[in-house]
Amino acid sequence: MSTMKRAQMYFPEDMLLELKKQAKQKKTTISDIVRKAIADLVRQEQGKNWESDSLWNMVGAGQSAEGDLAENHDRYLYGDKRS
Repeated sequence: MSTMKRAQMYFPEDMLLELKKQAKQKKTTISDIVRKAIADLVRQEQGKNWESDSLWNMVGAGQSAEGDLAENHDRYLYGDKRS
């Protein structure tokens, strides 16, 4: 197991009460419940199939005759406002 580092967290009161209840029922700690929930979330994100994500599929979909849209998009959208 890796070295543990302390992190302070704030929870809404109702969530904290539920965490305490679950920790008591499972005979564990709130920290353990939170660590497991975060580990599950990280695993889900790492295993996410980005190719099936509709927003991800938009990457690179646009084309332009201009080669500098990333740098000058404001100028193309709103005009040259330099005086």
